[in-house]
Amino acid sequence: MARYIETEAQVEERDSATGEWRFTHRGPFSVLKGGKMMGNTKVMKNVANTSVLRWGGRLFCLWEGGDPYEIQPRTLDTLGRFNVVDAGRTEVDDDERFRADFLNVAAQILKPILYGVFKMSPKRLLSHYKIDVRRNRLLIMSCNAEDIIRLNFKLLQSQEFSIPDHLMIHDWAFTDSHYILFGNRIKLDVAGSMAAVCGLSPMISALSVNPSKPTSPIYLLPRFANTTQQPNRSYRDWRIPIEAPSQMWVLHVGNAFEERDVNGNLDIQIQASSCSYQWFNFQKMFGYDWRSGKLDPSMMNLEHGQEKLLPHLVQVNISLDGQGNCQKCGVNDLNQWNKPSDFPVINQDISGTKNTYIYAATSSGSRQALPHFPFDTVVKLNTIDKSTQTWSTGRRRFIGEPIFISKNGKGEDDGYLLVVEYAVSTQRCYLVVLDSKLIGKKNSLVARFEVPRHLNFPLGFHGFWAPNVCTSVNSQVSRTNQEFALASSRAPY
Repeated sequence: MARYIETEAQVEERDSATGEWRFTHRGPFSVLKGGKMMGNTKVMKNVANTSVLRWGGRLFCLWEGGDPYEIQPRTLDTLGRFNVVDAGRTEVDDDERFRADFLNVAAQILKPILYGVFKMSPKRLLSHYKIDVRRNRLLIMSCNAEDIIRLNFKLLQSQEFSIPDHLMIHDWAFTDSHYILFGNRIKLDVAGSMAAVCGLSPMISALSVNPSKPTSPIYLLPRFANTTQQPNRSYRDWRIPIEAPSQMWVLHVGNAFEERDVNGNLDIQIQASSCSYQWFNFQKMFGYDWRSGKLDPSMMNLEHGQEKLLPHLVQVNISLDGQGNCQKCGVNDLNQWNKPSDFPVINQDISGTKNTYIYAATSSGSRQALPHFPFDTVVKLNTIDKSTQTWSTGRRRFIGEPIFISKNGKGEDDGYLLVVEYAVSTQRCYLVVLDSKLIGKKNSLVARFEVPRHLNFPLGFHGFWAPNVCTSVNSQVSRTNQEFALASSRAPY
């Protein structure tokens, strides 16, 4: 079965009797065409389309910028919005959040417009969550607060950190002692902001990347500072970021872990996907050009010799002494794997602890047209012996994020990988099951299930497997009205 999430915008825009659509909300990456542009304050369409969470017997669909929507696990019917973050939490003083330069003054002017007129929430819940399996805790993060929630959604701990910088944070990591934030530097585009407010350009036009520094800030936030959980442990001043010696825009984090020696020295290792500031473009996210209203994956590809600008897997190593002072920080290609890659995943049973294997979606590099994106290959990397193994789909077939399913304690890589495959020639979707131990061998393919044509869907963002429900839920690219139309008519690639 398949269901669209009945968000507030979806209920308003779709006629339940005829099935016809009349778009009234502006998406963050689009403008209204054929609708009311000027004076339209419906700009933050919560489409609940980025990731899926199952916790405490309940199922939620998350989006980057609004409350999750709860859905019924067996019928997939929408139950409504769920306020995970405590709305009564106090705000950080604005003086701590903004510095008084020209762009910040402009931001201060825009804030009451965005929050008051356009009803944009000042508290942005990130769509990426983490599960600390050892402590049986759900970790979530909003734009200015972090929460720890037990299985029954009881709030166990909340911390708030004020970072005086303009950053965009999409994904993050945790270790036994820290929350790890990669800060992608952004700046306010004043002209773009004015055009967005007037409805002439997408709301995302208010932002642009800020490649003003050759380094990347990494914030190590203490998980249990001043508590009894980790007594007699000193922390560095978290307000001072570690500047990684590489300018990288971090997309997704596969895992992070730490190891402390007898002298209190701490080594932290992070595995992630990142791209260049030169390649990342708010105006052409996912190959979608809002000006033409077309989805063109060629925009996500670059010419030969520029592959390093594209998303690829990196390993970040940080060494701290016993007082928390940074002794060394390095960034390298993970296992020297230099092909464009994204969506790094591991066996979630060991999240936050040392892992041997990491999986990701990547490209075989065999195509003349669209050589790097969309992805057509799954890569398995052994971080100990540095070996790599791959499985590739057939010609003119593309894949999304791999999802690891553990066989419950028989070994870190003993399990299955689920991959959604899209066949261009037949315009059909398949659910591919791979044996994760056998990646790189001819018998790694366990099964390929054909999705019924009437339930066909395009490549998505992040998937989820719930073994006790026996359903796989995939978050689809329906972020804007134009993209939804393309998804319905099947993108040409």
